[in-house]
Amino acid sequence: MIKLGIDFGTSRIGLALQIEGVEIPLYSIDHAGYRKSLLEILKEKRIETVVVGLPISMSGRYSESTMRAVSFAEKVKKMFPGNVLLVDETLTTESARKMSVEIGIEFAKVRDVFSAMQILRNESSGKAVKWEVHNNRSVCRNLPELPLGSRVLFFKPKSGLIKGIDSLDKMPGVFVEDPQVFLSFFRKGLKPVNLIDDIDFSTYDIIVIACGEALDGMVHLNSRGLQVIECSWLNG
Repeated sequence: MIKLGIDFGTSRIGLALQIEGVEIPLYSIDHAGYRKSLLEILKEKRIETVVVGLPISMSGRYSESTMRAVSFAEKVKKMFPGNVLLVDETLTTESARKMSVEIGIEFAKVRDVFSAMQILRNESSGKAVKWEVHNNRSVCRNLPELPLGSRVLFFKPKSGLIKGIDSLDKMPGVFVEDPQVFLSFFRKGLKPVNLIDDIDFSTYDIIVIACGEALDGMVHLNSRGLQVIECSWLNG
């Protein structure tokens, strides 16, 4: 298995390979014109999986940097038929710094590339949180017409493609951990959250979940009179 690790930056993009579990530093490329450089690498190195580092704030919340990395990963997926993964890159910079000190190389010169190597290690460790990037997402087509004034929370939606969401007269809340789905709601002008502690369930009347999705640990919601509606996310 040959993987390409990417440490995304708005100026420079660090690259590294992982071949049969061994990380190999490549080099950094300029953000400007990165498509051409990436296409050459993907073809020349016969890449099977691309792993993009996902910056997450120390609070655990998604930030503007998170959204920029997700947007970049979506662009990579459009040019690459293989798997594209987003992997939590928390503390990879510090790990890369430690590695540069251990081998006696100035950190500033290898920061991006060593960070890309750490991102690959995180992904292969099996401990890091990761998400697969998709070109096409399923669509919820069976959202029922809801009463005017309803305060609606979409809980772990499979995508931002929900037929009828524009008819809601109040801005719905969204709880979603998948960063690509988070970005899709953000682009719609909504204010999604990715930490459940940021949700005040008492402010909602209706919660919409995917069919078959369990409200783990949320049995207490029924006692608050919160109506639960299931929505089917189907392909196409």
